[in-house]
Amino acid sequence: MKKRLLALAVGMCMVTSLAACGSDSENEKSQGSIVLGQYKGIKVAESVATVTDEELQDYIDYILESNQTTENVEEGTTKEDDKILAVYTATMDGETVSELSSSSSGTNITLSEDSFAIDGFVDQLIGKNVGESVEFDITIQDDFTNETYRGAAVHYVVDIQAIVVTITPELTDEWVTETYGYLNLSTVDEFKAYYKENLFLNTVYNDIIDEVMENQMVESYDSDELAEMTELYKQEMENQLSYYGIALDAYLQAMGQSEDSFNEEMETQAKDYLKQKMFVYKVAEEEGLTVSDEEYSAKMVEYAKSMGLESESELVSYYDGVMDTDDYKYTMLGEKVQKLICENIEVVPDSELETTGEETTTGAEESETTTGTEEETETTAA
Repeated sequence: MKKRLLALAVGMCMVTSLAACGSDSENEKSQGSIVLGQYKGIKVAESVATVTDEELQDYIDYILESNQTTENVEEGTTKEDDKILAVYTATMDGETVSELSSSSSGTNITLSEDSFAIDGFVDQLIGKNVGESVEFDITIQDDFTNETYRGAAVHYVVDIQAIVVTITPELTDEWVTETYGYLNLSTVDEFKAYYKENLFLNTVYNDIIDEVMENQMVESYDSDELAEMTELYKQEMENQLSYYGIALDAYLQAMGQSEDSFNEEMETQAKDYLKQKMFVYKVAEEEGLTVSDEEYSAKMVEYAKSMGLESESELVSYYDGVMDTDDYKYTMLGEKVQKLICENIEVVPDSELETTGEETTTGAEESETTTGTEEETETTAA
């Protein structure tokens, strides 16, 4: 695949547009057929459906940490666990060794044990002043990665240029407006409410999605679409293995898996994706869910901003040849379906689910049982 698809929207976990990655076909409503089973009124334990203050704060802390910045402070004295910016030069017998030296622009070094490849190096830099040039001799350990320098005596000159300080933003109305204005958030209270809902949707969805999908019955798959998706999954697997220098044949042999078994596994994954795709479109049709032009434009800006891009046009350019308008609309529609499902759960005491252990049987499941192999039927696209 050209690029691994990022999670476009905050809280969006239902739809991943794998079909768009490297696919030449239009990502339109599948020509397969699905019978909807229960997707509303799914029972969820109270502890799962409740976002505690502690959980929300942990999530907010994570967001703030994700927005940390660094500043180079050009004064002060270094101490253990500090991060510093330093330029270091290694010499042996008076000759510079570039492989053991930094670039002229410097390198960030954390002054803690095992943070540098050469044992004892960082110890020489603790308690030194910014702007100081530190010289020392050191013998490289016998288990050094590069065998050429194991046991070598090296002279180092290290120029400490700055202490690198990590700055965590303070959660204020001003910061919320500046950072998350594209989500129409301008106050801390709005920020907390938005991410509390986000946590609720993600937690509940992850808890019930397997049950929801089991309740749906596929009557038929579009044969062309199924073949294409199966091939895409196979290509993705081969690409992942190739990244590690492993051939598919070698992988299958190591796993004791036949090629036929592998192909069946990839087809199963393709069917799972297509089942979800048909489900999204069918629920949207039943519930009257659509994506208006205004919603589309606003969401595209939201997606772009969440990825650090400035505009919809930059997002489209970034995913050119990977995603098209139909793919983005499908993602947006999937978000609406996810929210609909999660907002229509039945919250029950934890004890009820712990003691019953019952699985909800739907009309669709019963139909699936009686039809036997009907789910495996494939239709050819018109």
